Amino acid sequence: MTWGQIAVNALAAILLVVGTWITARFTRKTGKEANDTQAAQARTADWSTFVQEQRAERAEERKWLEARLAERDRRIERLEQRVGSLQERFDALERKYRLAIAYIRRLVRKLQQHVDPEDIETPPDEIS
Repeated sequence: MTWGQIAVNALAAILLVVGTWITARFTRKTGKEANDTQAAQARTADWSTFVQEQRAERAEERKWLEARLAERDRRIERLEQRVGSLQERFDALERKYRLAIAYIRRLVRKLQQHVDPEDIETPPDEIS
C-alpha cells in the first residue's frame, strides 16, 4: 500500500464517520421535531377536550343558577305582594289609631270643661 491509498482510505473513513454523524444528528433532530409536533398536537387535543368539558360543566352550572335565580325572583315577587298588602293594612290601622288618639284628646278636653254627657260626641265609625 502506498501513502496515496492510505490517505484515500483514511479520508474515506473520515468522510464515512462524518456523514454518519451528520445523518444521525439530522435524523435525531427530525425525529425530535416530529415528537414535539405530536406532543404539541396531543397537548392541543387534551386542552380542547378540557375546554369542552369545562364549557359543558359551566353550561350545566349556568342552567342550575338560572333556575335558582328564577325561583328567588318568584319568592321576591310573592314577598313584595305580601309587603304591599301588609303596608295597606298598616296604613289603615295607623289612620284608625290617629283618629282614636284625636277622639280621646277631644274627650279629655270636654271632660276637663265639665260638659254634660249628652254633649260628648260619639266615637267615629272607623274606631267604633
